[in-house]
Amino acid sequence: MTPSTEEFQERLDRINSIFTAILDRAEESSLTRCPYRDSQDLCTALFSCRNQVSIAGKPDSFSCSHDGSFDYRPAWESNPKGWKRMQETTAAIRDEALKNRRSSN
Repeated sequence: MTPSTEEFQERLDRINSIFTAILDRAEESSLTRCPYRDSQDLCTALFSCRNQVSIAGKPDSFSCSHDGSFDYRPAWESNPKGWKRMQETTAAIRDEALKNRRSSN
């Protein structure tokens, strides 16, 4: 039996709401959870990360120590001090621009 146009649309709407909920949760999770951390808290990154912790007895296995309380992206930087310097410089430029805008008013 072929569904009517209305039934078909209801099914599409239901599927859409399911995928929307999945996408919303994935987007929310991406802001705090490292994308390379699997469901067993193992690091799947194929590069060095400062959040990797060696697993005893498994030379090429790492667990992920990222706890979600910070921005994990700078952990991938090969030069964390450079990243911190860039953030400080950007903040200083932003502050100077705000100061200039206020003084011009």
